[in-house]
Amino acid sequence: MRTILFNTIAALLLLSVTGCGSISEPSNAAAGVNESEILLAYLEENGNIINGPSVPALINADVLYSMLHASNVHVIDLRPAGEYAAGHIEHSHNVPPGSVLDHFEEHIEPNSFDLIVLVCNDAMLSTYVNGVMLILGYENVVSLRYGLSSWDEEIAESHWLEARSSHLEGRLDTGMYYRNPPGRMPGISTGERSGYAILRARAREILDTGTEEVNRSVYEVMAGPDSYYIINYWPQILYDQGHLSGAIQYSPKLSLHSDLHINTLPTERPVVTYCYTGHHSGYVTAFLRLLGYQAYNLPYGANSFIYDTMLREQGGFRSFSLEHIHNLPLSGRESG
Repeated sequence: MRTILFNTIAALLLLSVTGCGSISEPSNAAAGVNESEILLAYLEENGNIINGPSVPALINADVLYSMLHASNVHVIDLRPAGEYAAGHIEHSHNVPPGSVLDHFEEHIEPNSFDLIVLVCNDAMLSTYVNGVMLILGYENVVSLRYGLSSWDEEIAESHWLEARSSHLEGRLDTGMYYRNPPGRMPGISTGERSGYAILRARAREILDTGTEEVNRSVYEVMAGPDSYYIINYWPQILYDQGHLSGAIQYSPKLSLHSDLHINTLPTERPVVTYCYTGHHSGYVTAFLRLLGYQAYNLPYGANSFIYDTMLREQGGFRSFSLEHIHNLPLSGRESG
């Protein structure tokens, strides 16, 4: 009789503990929940930033300089401390990418600024980080177009000016490459259930990953194009005129949506996106990484392989030239 009573009490205690939630809940993955799908639905319902008019969010060097003393602007320099110390925009704050979220949440009141400007040497890093922050809902964040290469010629010489190349002029592929059939979204596992909670957890993860790993140069990609799923982020009419070998056309601000082609991206191999300058594709890379894709940006875009064509046919802000360098003052730089 005692044994029966003891077993009964033990069973009741086990049920009580389970009912109180003391035993941890199964993970989203174990429960069959696809966090990436939850996150995508949340993003599309709350601004659809990557397909909206605010991306790419860029400011020109001369405009920023005119605002430094007359407007309520907060400038964040994402470069390593040594580069920042060697010369930086006056009153800018040196914050590494992995600390940007903490900076926004713990050290400043983001909404108190008219504008928050992210800068690096060439805008490849700043557009990526900016993409994360815009998607998080910080609507007043922009990147310095061309980065500090548009501010200072010395910086430009080792970044934008050095990166320009026409080595694929007349050698682009005009064949048609087709998207994958629709499939499942990537598997991500933050353990969160709501769209925003998943987003914030993912933002923390990808900013801490090390943004030096976010880029893949045109030389790396073309050395083994079959290893990548290459996104040509141009309109169809320009794609038809020539593109990187193996590249597949996705229309800017349109294709990367659940109603169209987002689920044609592979989850089993790296995705590399290129645009004209690497600016727009930086935002796309942030978006795709948040969703769990192995996403990379092709830095400098078409300027890194058909620069002469870009300068001749696109001009404006789709190709970088000496006219974009304003040679504005940098604090901390030794004169002479």
